[in-house]
Amino acid sequence: MKAIKNYGWALKIIGAALLIGVALFLQFGDGEGIVIPFIGAAIIIYSVVRLVPFVKTQKSDLVKTINIIEITIDFAIGLAMILITLMTEDGLGVFFGYLGGIFLMMRGAVHFFGISTGDEKSDLPLYIFHVLALIVGSYVFFISDFTPAVLIYIILFFSVTTGGYLVFDGYKGYNVYRRQKTLTMPATKDIQDVPVVEKHIPVPEEQEPAQDQIVS
Repeated sequence: MKAIKNYGWALKIIGAALLIGVALFLQFGDGEGIVIPFIGAAIIIYSVVRLVPFVKTQKSDLVKTINIIEITIDFAIGLAMILITLMTEDGLGVFFGYLGGIFLMMRGAVHFFGISTGDEKSDLPLYIFHVLALIVGSYVFFISDFTPAVLIYIILFFSVTTGGYLVFDGYKGYNVYRRQKTLTMPATKDIQDVPVVEKHIPVPEEQEPAQDQIVS
């Protein structure tokens, strides 16, 4: 753990390079064939990560049950995006927009349901995110010609933005690492390496004792 803490800045820089590299590959390589399984994997991971903490912390059985149903459907959507894209030649086609729209609209609706019952709390970023989820989800669902190519530009934007933040944070971490390393280094060389300079101290000459004067 200490090594990870000391060299966390290096992991952030590597992560930024990988993130930007993947985004550039999606943009200039065979992005459309990869972006759908990528989105599906992200939905599955998001669903799995939410499940246990939400069940343990939510007190309302109704809100808990609705969220469990939503998480199960989300998992199925993500799995369908991966399997259908990899196992069929035509891929999802227009169904990609339908599945993505259902996922976003359902996430926004379930979130605001929990807020309306008073069993969930929200803040400004969450509020804005779920409002956008409803708007974008509705747009994606009802636009029949929505293609994964649009998502590539969105992923590229967020990848470059996130990568830039990680690089900046990694730079700050490396700066702190160098300062701490400098503080632990000795200020001077060991005493064995310091040359000994002999210094002669003058010795005062001995004076003859004064003779007693005899007054006659």
